[in-house]
Order: sequence, then structure tokens, then C-alpha cells
Amino acid sequence: MSARMGGRISRRTFMRSSAAGLGAASITGLTSACTSPARGSESSAGRGLADVVFEAFKTHRLVGVAETDDSLQNHHDVLTMLLTDPRLPEVVDDIVVEFGNALYQGTVDRFIAGQPVDDAELRLAWRNTTASPLETWDAPVYEQLYRTVRAVNWPLPPARQVRVLLGDPPIDWSKITKASEIDVFGLQRDAYPASVVEKEVLDKGHRALICYGWWHLLHSFPHRLVDIIEQRTGERTYTIADLVPLSGDPGGLATELARYARDTVIPTAGTWLGSFDAGLIPPSVQGGGPTTKDTNPWCGTRLGSLIDAGLYEGQPGDLTISLPNPAIYLDPAYWKELKRRNALQGNLVDLDSYRKEQPARYPLLKVARSQECGRAPQAS
Repeated sequence: MSARMGGRISRRTFMRSSAAGLGAASITGLTSACTSPARGSESSAGRGLADVVFEAFKTHRLVGVAETDDSLQNHHDVLTMLLTDPRLPEVVDDIVVEFGNALYQGTVDRFIAGQPVDDAELRLAWRNTTASPLETWDAPVYEQLYRTVRAVNWPLPPARQVRVLLGDPPIDWSKITKASEIDVFGLQRDAYPASVVEKEVLDKGHRALICYGWWHLLHSFPHRLVDIIEQRTGERTYTIADLVPLSGDPGGLATELARYARDTVIPTAGTWLGSFDAGLIPPSVQGGGPTTKDTNPWCGTRLGSLIDAGLYEGQPGDLTISLPNPAIYLDPAYWKELKRRNALQGNLVDLDSYRKEQPARYPLLKVARSQECGRAPQAS
């Protein structure tokens, strides 16, 4: 029961009461609590993200909410509902994010705790990550998370406030002068946040919500965040990932999902979703280079081997994208720095597109027919 419901269970009590079940509780138990409609049913019954996440924390110290692709507005709408749920501070100690450079952890700590921090100082946390300039994280949904957590913390005493942990390696762009120096940090994009989780979450007996991209939170994917954590600590992350169909809906994912209400979480254990071909949802296709073809390594892989549950956020026509305000890139100093970073990496990014307005409709990933799972390669 939350404080707003007339009583309060402390986070410490919640952890102590559920810890006894950590070793013995199984995914089966969680699945039964998150029962979805049988295949072919007209029912839209199901559980929302917040309910499933809090249920998962009873048997896991780590719960990951994986964004299928960057800047999906619907994903962040549902995530905001989770973050503002009054149960959150009773259960979650930390939120680990991909869109924050650990070099600025102190800045974000001050801001999240309610202290005054200039906007120019705060935005460095997401603008100066190892992904820049391919991903600047200037889309408003990322700044929104920081401000939402600050608002959640505002009425709480320091001991109960939720901390945001920055998972991106602490690259200092002011000292970067060549591509090889960027690569050193880029190669740590999974190992570094795994160490943050180990030291700042697990070693302290905390629970954490991990907000990262799809690739980082998959099970059975060696050398990625979730795999590294499990190998180092034995802690298994309960992963919930967006369910977004490919363009044209090969495999019929959108059709299968149409009977559910938006913000429904569907477990993979014991359901149709667990048997769904992982190669039929993005970002399954990996882009090739000038001399290589696109590949789809997940064709034939059961989705249930990669994630614990899927999050349905709407039909293709309902999906929208959150994009940066093009005026951001009229700042001459910021623009000059983005161009410098781009040049260091071979000018792979069309920066001029950043200054143009883009449509709000979410662009579904379109794959070549040869990459559609179950389709035989065409003879050359």
C-alpha cells in the first residue's frame, strides 16, 4: 500500500519481505500473474507496465524496460506513467539510463535531488555521450525522464529519493582528438554500465529499473549489458521490450496484438509471444556497410529466449516519434562541436537533416524481402 492510500510499506520492508522468494520464485509464477488472452481470444485483458514491473521486482533485483528504437514517443508515454506511479519510490532505488554520460553523475545527482542546476550544465549529460553525433539524445523524451524523476523525488526525504545512474562511459569530448580515442569508450558501452549496476545497485542491496535499448537488454546475447551482469553477479534481469512490427507486418505481429489494449504487457513464457520469430520485430536487421549486405541474425530464434515479456503500445498508425527541435542545432558552438565529432568518425551522419522538421509518424523499419524471416534467399 502506498502513502497516498493511507498506509506505507517502506522500501526496506518491501525488499526484506520479498527477498526470501528471490531464489525460489520462478518465471512461471510471474507469468501466471501476468496472464494474457489465449491465442484467438477477443479479450483485451492484460496487465499494464507498472503492475508487471512491480510484480517482477518481488522476484528480481533488476528489471529492464527495453526501447526497441530510439525516440518512440509511445514508449516514453508508458514509461512516464510508470515513473509517476506512487508505488515507485517504495520499490525502486535506482534508474539506470543509457542516455547519460557518467562524467556528469554529480550534476545529475544534484538536479534529481531538487537542487538548482543550470540547463546549460544539465544538458551536457545527454549531449556528450559516446553515441554523439549519431544520437544526441536531444529528443524531449530523454530530458523529460530526468525532470520526471526530479518531480517524483520533490516531496520525498533524501533517504527515499530515487537516484538516476548514468550508464554511458565517462568520455570527455574536450580531450578527444582522434577516432581511436572514441573507440576506447565505445567498446565499454555494455561493460561500463554493468559495473555501475554491480557497484551502485547490487553491492548496496538495491533494486534498479534499467532503461536501455533493445540490444543491450536481451538474454542469450554475449557481451551485452544483461549477459555481462549475469556472468559477473549471477543476477538475472527481467526484461520487458517494445513490440513494434516491421513495415508491412510480415509474420502478423500487428494483427496478433490488435486484440489487446494499449499498455498491455504480454509474457513470453507459456504464450504465443514466446514462440514468435524474433527476426520479425525491429531492430532485428543489422545494417550492412558499402560492401556488405544487411543481415537478420534472429531469424528462427524464439522471442522467448531473448526477452521475458513484450510491451504493446499501439498499432502502427498510433505510433509517433519524439524528435529534437531543429532550432537546437542553430547554436553555433554546439553545431561546430557536432561537426567536429562527425569529422573524427568519417562524416557518417547527415547533420544537415538535424536542422529540418520531420513528420511525427513513427517510421516502421522496412526490410528487404531477402531479410524477411522464412523467405528463401533469391538466386543471384
